[in-house]
Amino acid sequence: MTLLHFLNIIYKNLKALILVPLVLAATIFYFTRNEKKVYTSETTIYTGIASGYSLIGSIKADFFTANNAFDNLLSLIQARETKEDVAVSLLAEHLFMKNHDPSKMTWGSYTELKKLVPQSTIDSVVKSTLPETRAAIASYMKKNDTNVIYRLINSKVPNYSIDALNNIKSNRVSSSDFIKISYEANDPFICKHTLELLEDIFMDKYRLLKGGQTVSVVGYFEEQSKKSFARLDSVEQVFLEFNKKNDIINYYEQSKAVANEKEDLYALNHNLEMDEQASIRSLDKVNENIKNRVYQSLYGSEIINEREKLSDVYNKIAFSEAINRGKGNKRELDSLKSYANVIENNLRVSLDKLNANTNTPEGIPTKNVLDEWFKNTIAVEQGKAKLAVMDKRKREFTEEYRKFAPLGAFLKKIERQISVYEQEYLQMLHDLNLAKLSQQNSEITSKLNVVDPPYLPLKPNASKRIILVVVGFLGGFIMVLSVVLGNAFINKTILEPSRAKKMIGKPFMGLYPLLTENPKFLELANVRLMQQVLSRVDPLDKPVYIGFVSVQKGEGKSTIIDMLEQELTNLSFSVEKQLLLPTIEYKQLGISMPMSLEAHQWDTEENMIANWEAKNNLIVKKDVDFVLIEFPPLEKMIIKPGLFPHLHQTILLCRANRIWDQRDDEILDLFAKTTGTTPMVLLNGVETDFAEETLGEVPKKRNALRSFIKSLVKLEFGNKSRIR
Repeated sequence: MTLLHFLNIIYKNLKALILVPLVLAATIFYFTRNEKKVYTSETTIYTGIASGYSLIGSIKADFFTANNAFDNLLSLIQARETKEDVAVSLLAEHLFMKNHDPSKMTWGSYTELKKLVPQSTIDSVVKSTLPETRAAIASYMKKNDTNVIYRLINSKVPNYSIDALNNIKSNRVSSSDFIKISYEANDPFICKHTLELLEDIFMDKYRLLKGGQTVSVVGYFEEQSKKSFARLDSVEQVFLEFNKKNDIINYYEQSKAVANEKEDLYALNHNLEMDEQASIRSLDKVNENIKNRVYQSLYGSEIINEREKLSDVYNKIAFSEAINRGKGNKRELDSLKSYANVIENNLRVSLDKLNANTNTPEGIPTKNVLDEWFKNTIAVEQGKAKLAVMDKRKREFTEEYRKFAPLGAFLKKIERQISVYEQEYLQMLHDLNLAKLSQQNSEITSKLNVVDPPYLPLKPNASKRIILVVVGFLGGFIMVLSVVLGNAFINKTILEPSRAKKMIGKPFMGLYPLLTENPKFLELANVRLMQQVLSRVDPLDKPVYIGFVSVQKGEGKSTIIDMLEQELTNLSFSVEKQLLLPTIEYKQLGISMPMSLEAHQWDTEENMIANWEAKNNLIVKKDVDFVLIEFPPLEKMIIKPGLFPHLHQTILLCRANRIWDQRDDEILDLFAKTTGTTPMVLLNGVETDFAEETLGEVPKKRNALRSFIKSLVKLEFGNKSRIR
């Protein structure tokens, strides 16, 4: 679509493009004549989200965190529950009024409220105090979805409905810590007070929301801390009972002491065994030196008894020293040692009786041998006593080791459990402290401050009536223009020569405009058509046979033939027309047959085809220059191969306002194959916009503006100036 064609479409539909928008604008103007006045108030609140302070210092929130916090706050303001609470609070205050208060609402709003809520409902929900009234209204609304309050809150009435509160607008002021809230209402007092209620309600909700998050966290850590402490205390009780049961003060020190004592014990036992063996060998040596009577005397009953007593006392002394280790009954130990000294003295006295000034067989004096025997005997008895005690202590240490071995593993397990539960408890205490700190921080940072409170609007907003009228006019214009252009773009008809060449695919001869066009333009079209016809005529070949065919009826063959006949006659050519149609079709069309064609008509197509064959397919007059033959529509005509008449020119008439489809292509191809003739396309009934491109400009008077616009579009500047 060219710009010129676009402008022509606009020009043709100019009335609709002007009248429809005007009617739409006038309608809007009429129905908005009673437009209510609208008042606007706003408030500004400081949040401190991006650059405020907290318990840990200044807040350094990143871009996304700050945006998320502001989005949460703005979403809370626009939440349905928030608006519902505002509507209930506002309705409660207004219903609680006994009489009209001009400082809270206008008289018109007061009378409108009385119409919306019946007196019976008012009597049932209004209580002695405002908080009770608000609670009663909220409870009444939640009873069911058919009561007056519920329907009022969820309707579209002004001031008290959620739909009306959708006029609340909230946004962040640039990149600051401020948010601005505005509201539009038809009552200035209600407009201001609605914002005040909104501030109180959404601030409380925001505070509870922020605090509620930390309260649940603090509660969780308090509960977990108690559980962790209970587990730790339980394991410590097990540890205490274990130590009591096994007489453990400090297991690791005790086990270390036992190990050291065992080493000392085994070292002492080794030394005692060595001393005992040495004493026994010495005693055996002494016994070898004692012979006969002295040996028998030494091992007599009296000395042996004293020796046994001494051995028993030494055993008791060694046991007492080993067990009590100097910390037991010192008096008993001293008594045993005194008794041992007495026995030693008695034994020594007995030995003195055996002393004689004789020598042993080896020549050793008897006194010296007895002294040595006494000394070794005492050492042997003492060694035996100490070794006996050592054996008992070794058995005791073995039992103690058997006791301490499994205690260590179990004690280690208990200590691990205590360590785990202790760390868990300490971590819970740490997290609890952090949660409490966060709770306090949330309480501080969740406090919003009203910087700019709502004001009472004294003047209504500028009327949007003019804007609505203008928008209505533009909307109507765009709607009509869209329909017109849409119709032009979705038009699948042949419409113009370029489409005809592309769709039909046959040689293009020319076009003919609509008969309703300017007579001078039709004359110009006749000239162009005559030029096309005569340019293909051989002057030596007479008569010239020109056939006119079409795929369908009503393509304009008769009109074009009549026009050509007239034009050729004006040029002094003799013309013969042949209308090869059955007589019955004229009757069906309801038109009279031209007198000049009556001799060439047949009643039926069968007779017509038979006469074609009998007369060699043509009715010829040798004294004419042109024979114009109109054939039946190709969709109804049957042609026998080889019998179609020879034509100098075959013109295919096609209407510009029809759709060319695949069926038309097939019929035209069959015609071309059967007759061996390729017709030239003559597009008939072309609109002026497309006909001008081929025929030339429509010869008519135009005002200066149209002439200038057309020249501007076609870029024709000075090409029409005359050359003298």
